[in-house]
Amino acid sequence: MRIAFNGQRLAMQRFGVGRYIEYMLRYWGRMLTPDEELALFLRRPLDADLQALGPAIRPTVLESRMSGIPWENLRLRGPASRHDVLFCPAYTGPIGYRGKSVVATHSVDEAEPIAHSRFFLQTYVRLYRHCARNADAVIVPAEATRENVVRYYGVPRERIVVIPQGADDAFQPIEDENVLRATRQRFFGSNRPYVLFVGKGSARRNVPMLVRAYAALRKSRKIPHGLVLFGPNTSDFPLAQLCQDLGIVDDVVQTDGKVDRHADLVPIYCAADVFVHPSEFEGWSMTTVEALACGTAVVAADRGGLGEVARGHALMVADPSVDALVDAIGRVLDDDALRADLRTRARARGRALRWEVGTRDTLDVVRRVAAGASPQRGTTG
Repeated sequence: MRIAFNGQRLAMQRFGVGRYIEYMLRYWGRMLTPDEELALFLRRPLDADLQALGPAIRPTVLESRMSGIPWENLRLRGPASRHDVLFCPAYTGPIGYRGKSVVATHSVDEAEPIAHSRFFLQTYVRLYRHCARNADAVIVPAEATRENVVRYYGVPRERIVVIPQGADDAFQPIEDENVLRATRQRFFGSNRPYVLFVGKGSARRNVPMLVRAYAALRKSRKIPHGLVLFGPNTSDFPLAQLCQDLGIVDDVVQTDGKVDRHADLVPIYCAADVFVHPSEFEGWSMTTVEALACGTAVVAADRGGLGEVARGHALMVADPSVDALVDAIGRVLDDDALRADLRTRARARGRALRWEVGTRDTLDVVRRVAAGASPQRGTTG
């Protein structure tokens, strides 16, 4: 069997979908059988840390000044069509592709229009819908996402497969206080505890709301904690001005989120007293899974796939607001017993969500589609 893999997202910083692609390739490199090969189509050469993916994975650079939709349609379409199946891990593939294909749809943005701009909803969302409708199988991370793909995209339920996304085995609790202290000192120059958010600071993730809630906690409860925003400010909201207005300039650290190895995030999660994900809408949340796997107490918005990730294993916020976040984060920081209970529940959830399972299940869907079978295990095409 010959698999074509749309790897153009690897040309970008590896957040979210980029990490999803990375883990697919790392695990598939060990799972492909001797009679299977994978052509990994790229816009630029692989980064050094991805150049040893296994002999069955053959990187092929389709160089072009184009990216996105033009690259997929003018550069990827022809080479991919000479394979048994095309796997598109990031919502889109060549428009009107006639070969067998599997598309991963990580969220459905129409379900929460505030999540994106009008331009995005009128362009990319339409493309996402088209690609999902024309694929032989659509892989989604959560039941909520499956229902949205049925409702908004009109894809038959039998063509949609739910495969939760997980954490790598490297994401485990760290008990070595020296490592945790060094991590805190890295951000604040002292052994200062902190509240953590990891991910892109996009509008839908309510990062300004989190900053305001943190400032309110500093003022009302005199918490000693700092706030670490580990990821780029992709929405370009005026963070520096906001911190100045709130009087917390020396209390908030924001980074570009770049690490040499993804496992370098482990001590960052583990050293936090609480991880907060206040998003308005998520199809899933890999960062929340990773925080849970590291045994960090989690506060999360009970919305969409994020609710499926964390419900029952974190302190959930039904409707994200400054007051709701102040209450939830304050409870976790004030109550040692609650924080310990959340950490125990987090570890249990983290052990249940691992990439070893999700990547194997995804490869099995690709294999079934290539063979002309139903994408659902145990049924016939």
